[in-house]
Amino acid sequence: MRRIFLPLPGLVVALLAAAAIAAPEVNVNCRVPGEILEDDPPLPLTAAKLKAKQPLRIVAIGGASTAGTAAGDGNAYGYPHRLEEALRARHPGMDVTVLNKGVARQTTAQMVERFPGDVFAANPTLVIWETGTVDAVRGIDVDQFAAVLEAGIASLRAHRLDIMLVSMQYNPSSGSVINFEPYLEALRHAADFDDIYLFRRYEIMKYWTETGVFDLADVPKDRRPQFAAEVYQCIGNVLAEAVDYGAR
Repeated sequence: MRRIFLPLPGLVVALLAAAAIAAPEVNVNCRVPGEILEDDPPLPLTAAKLKAKQPLRIVAIGGASTAGTAAGDGNAYGYPHRLEEALRARHPGMDVTVLNKGVARQTTAQMVERFPGDVFAANPTLVIWETGTVDAVRGIDVDQFAAVLEAGIASLRAHRLDIMLVSMQYNPSSGSVINFEPYLEALRHAADFDDIYLFRRYEIMKYWTETGVFDLADVPKDRRPQFAAEVYQCIGNVLAEAVDYGAR
């Protein structure tokens, strides 16, 4: 049974831009139900590394929400770093490295062009690929998006890497003006067709919004730095849980 995950476009990116100061640590209850998180496709190479307690290298490639610079220092407060911290806490003594290869305002095609230098050259075990936001914002033909997505997946497969796709971020304001659903469906189809774990960030953040964990529509100015820290840390923590689930 498939489940759910998300990005933070328009409004949330703008909100995170206000977090240019060092964000504090957070302790917010942002867990999600298993049916949202759990997905059938395994991460066999990652599982082998964890079982043998061998060094695990992960590349997170994506757009602005992966780069995390809107939170002040993406290397410190972006979700890739939070993921690294969470995995190290879950696997004490293990050498876990998560490389942040996020670049803002890039389409899926532009990300695929970066694979040789930013992904393959790093020799990772697992690639976490967050994509689709810019394609949706720019209204790129959905069939073209799906074709490029499939080509990117095939390229990652050819290099024998574990793959986890990450869907777009949810925000009630941007969702009313940008039609994300066709692109979300293309991601779901690609994950199902290629038997790839889909981290459904969109649905996860929607769940957080609907259950009152985050109010993405109305963040006071003096609350924005803390808000940015909470969102990125929550995504990193839940993503670590998803990696462990896929590696079982």
